Amino acid sequence: LAFLIPAPSFADNKIRGNYEVIGDLEKLKGATSIELKEFFNYSCGHCYKFLETSKGLKEKYKDKLHHIKFPIYWGSQTPYPSMAFYIADGLGMEEKFTQDLFDTNFKLNINVFQSKVIKFLAKDHGIEKEMEAGMLSPKIKAKAQECLELAKQYNANETPTLIINDVLKVTPSISKGDVDVMTKNLDLIFQDVLGYNK
Repeated sequence: LAFLIPAPSFADNKIRGNYEVIGDLEKLKGATSIELKEFFNYSCGHCYKFLETSKGLKEKYKDKLHHIKFPIYWGSQTPYPSMAFYIADGLGMEEKFTQDLFDTNFKLNINVFQSKVIKFLAKDHGIEKEMEAGMLSPKIKAKAQECLELAKQYNANETPTLIINDVLKVTPSISKGDVDVMTKNLDLIFQDVLGYNK
């Protein structure tokens, strides 16, 4: 019977929006910031769209929103873009490099999981040597692998999978694949998480 009766914290839940509860809702009480873990893939159209719509959330919540991105890859895809993400991040160029990777994939219809594409973009950004060295780094390879392992822990089976304070999970399918609706949904959740103090 215990499995059929909602926990008191869930029954008294004041957080609006659509999400999956994956942790203890009590942990959200008194929250003063949002930690948003995003598992994304460079060939994912929803992720490409969220790259743009998430800017509004960052602008609205500023230093209250800590957006941590985890690049993952599927099937026959290579780890090159994921590794490039961390190399560029170490150089303070992650946002621009990520934008260019997405644009190359979606606007130019070029497979960004090829090493030659990463090399070309690195040269264009003036970080060819750093990218070449980084691709041989065990530390960078380990980071790319850690992303996959973390994605498994959160059952990130679609992208973007968004984890809020390790308690709530949001995916595009919850909003029927509409990223604009998903982003508005996140905004609603963020508002209530930050006000969930009772």
